[in-house]
Amino acid sequence: MFEGKADAVEPTYVNTQRELEEIFREMGYHFEGKETEQNWMKREEGMATLRRLLVGNAPSDFPDAYLNGARGLLDGIIKAMNSLRTSLSKEGCAFVQDLANCYGPRIDPMVELLMQTLLKLSASTKKISSQLANTTIDIILSKATFNNRLLQHISSAYADKNVQPRLYATGWLKTIIIKEEQHKAQIEHSGGLDLIEKSIKRGLADANPGVREKTRATYWTFAKIWPGRAEL
Repeated sequence: MFEGKADAVEPTYVNTQRELEEIFREMGYHFEGKETEQNWMKREEGMATLRRLLVGNAPSDFPDAYLNGARGLLDGIIKAMNSLRTSLSKEGCAFVQDLANCYGPRIDPMVELLMQTLLKLSASTKKISSQLANTTIDIILSKATFNNRLLQHISSAYADKNVQPRLYATGWLKTIIIKEEQHKAQIEHSGGLDLIEKSIKRGLADANPGVREKTRATYWTFAKIWPGRAEL
């Protein structure tokens, strides 16, 4: 299995929108305040329940109610991902991966806060947390609507003092370049090309040989799509 990718879960079905809203409401209580010995298991169960609902009938029968519930619980989802308990962090990241895969661009209003959280997590000294963040960001970038802010986040990861985000940033940049190949004008008209070039130049000059090597692969992807700009 791909490192940091979510395990599959069994589906849970709901009969009414009210039933679904009640599940979210109850879950909200467990995410109030700080994480404790008393509530962390409930938080983990909550994230798992949300994932089971996603592979059940909620997205097809009650798509707006489910997404509104998830947006209302965003603070709790971020708390889950940031948990020092690996199993809870894992469920939180897995839920965001599943949500992005299921709802695509409809998660756009949540992306900025999710990216800020996950970028910090990608620098974690815990290997599994770092890998989870990397995979989750990659899925978000492949599903959410492109905007320049996403490139700014990647550019800042290329400048991180920790090597992990710099390594991951090479893959994130490649994901965006490939995804937007058919919509080049979006990047060209937003100043995105300058940010991509800046990131690639920084990566090619990185002190870490792994970052330099992975950036070279990203550079060749860039060169295929924008050959005129690739004379770095």
